Amino acid sequence: MIKMIITRESYECCTLISFIIILLAFPISAHNKEIPNCNYEDTVDLTNVQKFENDSYYYESAILIPPERIGYYDFEELHNGRRVPVKPHLRGCVCDKYRCLKFCCHPTKELIADETRQCGEYLQKEIEYDPHLSVILKNGSRSNLHALNDFFIVQGVPCEYAYAVVPEEDDLDGWDLFENGTLYRHYDKAYIRKRDYCIHPYQLETGEWVLNPMNCPVENVASLSSQINNIAMAISVPFIILTILVYAFLPELRNLHGKCLISYLTSLAIGYSLLCTVTLTHAIFPPISCSLLGYSAYFFLMAVFFWLSIISYDLWQNFRFTGSKRLTQRKRFLMYSLYAWGGPLILTVCVIIAQASNLENSLKPGIGDEYCWLKTDDWSAMIYFFGINLVIIIVNVFMFVFTMTKIIQIQKELQRALDKEEKTRHLRTHRNNVALFLRLFIIMGISWLLDIISYLVGHNSDNSGNFIFYISDFMNAIQGVLIFILFVLKPKVWKLLKGRLLGNKESNESTHSEYSDDGIALQERIKTEAVQYLD
Repeated sequence: MIKMIITRESYECCTLISFIIILLAFPISAHNKEIPNCNYEDTVDLTNVQKFENDSYYYESAILIPPERIGYYDFEELHNGRRVPVKPHLRGCVCDKYRCLKFCCHPTKELIADETRQCGEYLQKEIEYDPHLSVILKNGSRSNLHALNDFFIVQGVPCEYAYAVVPEEDDLDGWDLFENGTLYRHYDKAYIRKRDYCIHPYQLETGEWVLNPMNCPVENVASLSSQINNIAMAISVPFIILTILVYAFLPELRNLHGKCLISYLTSLAIGYSLLCTVTLTHAIFPPISCSLLGYSAYFFLMAVFFWLSIISYDLWQNFRFTGSKRLTQRKRFLMYSLYAWGGPLILTVCVIIAQASNLENSLKPGIGDEYCWLKTDDWSAMIYFFGINLVIIIVNVFMFVFTMTKIIQIQKELQRALDKEEKTRHLRTHRNNVALFLRLFIIMGISWLLDIISYLVGHNSDNSGNFIFYISDFMNAIQGVLIFILFVLKPKVWKLLKGRLLGNKESNESTHSEYSDDGIALQERIKTEAVQYLD
């Protein structure tokens, strides 16, 4: 009996202690979680707001916030729902029922650093601007509302590197504000929540101050095919680098044609790497870094096409039967380099000047605006990139066709001029060269041409999903692997590598004559022999 009484007393004691703990902890637990059925963007900071005895708060001397509409937060929610930890504080749910407008900073403070989301001290001189905004009401009508008097002001910069949307200076920057705080952006027809923008005074070039939204950088959401191509580019880069190393390692491949190919591949590797940096990462680059990435990618990708034209010209020159030997290979390579690096440099400077000029937005390249690459939703990319490269590729096609025709002509002439043994050896060489040029033409010419056509079709038509264009885009993206297979995975190249690595001189000498003859490319030797027999 005594044992039972002790147990009951112990139970009652534990119950009383538990009840006291619950009572003590209740105020804390009530404020220890987010407010139910209230988005973060609809809450206001209550840190310096008057509190009443019943745990309610009086916000802006106008709204009484009851305890059940108060929560405890240790984070701040930014653009696209990204949360960053902050000092724990209380917040009250207000903007789900009342009209709110989000300012970047307090109206009496200045936004001094967009990239760090910092506001300055109180302004020494009050900014004078028209506080009235044209607002679309719930019934669909418009009304001019006072930004400070007709709205409850909430504060916060939603993202780093926010930039102003200024329709007074750019017609494409039009926007509308709804009564519930949603912003409608004209140029991409996007509806933006209060969380993802803020209003701030902006000074026009005329010196006038206006209220405009601060916009967050638009993320470039790539389609599935674009994502696959971007991954393919990233895969291509190591194979391109391996091809460069093989050609740089083997002296037999470092003739004029080999040096041009190395330059082409170097441009391609750097250009692809820069594009992958922009497209495969979700990082938001600072404006200067974004522009630098875009201009650098433009320079090297333009150099790709210029070096491609050099390769086409060099092959064509070798079979013209003209005085192509007047200049040594060293001087010819220097001339080629001046053209292939100098041309893209001049074009890059022109693109930078065009971007910084007062041209219409549709005529600017757009590098560093919303994206770190050229705009592809209008004719800008055609003017500054695809149009120039289309001309280069068309010229390349004619030179490739002429070279193929000349090889076939030489093949027929050698059939008549050489003895049976020599004829067999040279015919095999010519067949190999015809196959090599054909594959080179497809990989380096036709695929780039189809890529430009796919841009034109996609720009002017909704039927941009043609399967053949997906294939051509993927071929360009995976070009590094195809080039590695074409130029490195060949028995004779492996034989050269084996000879160089193992010090096998006989292997090197037996293959050396096929790639170099005192610095003269194989095509020039064939041409010289053909001329000799024709004479």
